[in-house]
Amino acid sequence: MKEFYQRHKTILLYLIAGGLTTLVNYLLLFLFLRLFGQEISLRQMLTEESKNVFIFNLANTLAVVGAVIFAYVVNKLIVFRSKTKSSRAFWRELIAFFASRGITTLFEIAACAFLVSVLNLPELPSKLGVTVVVILLNYILSVKIVFKKRDNEQ
Repeated sequence: MKEFYQRHKTILLYLIAGGLTTLVNYLLLFLFLRLFGQEISLRQMLTEESKNVFIFNLANTLAVVGAVIFAYVVNKLIVFRSKTKSSRAFWRELIAFFASRGITTLFEIAACAFLVSVLNLPELPSKLGVTVVVILLNYILSVKIVFKKRDNEQ
């Protein structure tokens, strides 16, 4: 078991971090829906189309932004244990992270808006399906671009 953990430590930590980030995303979504006066009924979100699509899309956008900020801190400090030694490397990493998450955030917002607004699908299942795709895209971008070790920027 210890060997398995050591071999797959990064991906296991990423999955835990992704789960926590998703939890933050959903908690913020419900918080913002509540703050904006939208009825919060889990049953309604699972089975009915939104009664106020604008409020859902606004709350979802704010929730995603909050989750991205949380994800940066967790991924930098815990998952990839990134220690940038120069300000150039730090800024490159920070910009790459927010740019890659910006792309997947726009995808998440657009996909959720399309599924809820155009296809009139229930909010929560739509968000769940999109979330799975976003987590996979974020991992690939984090490993291949954002936290990739560069010999000249350690």
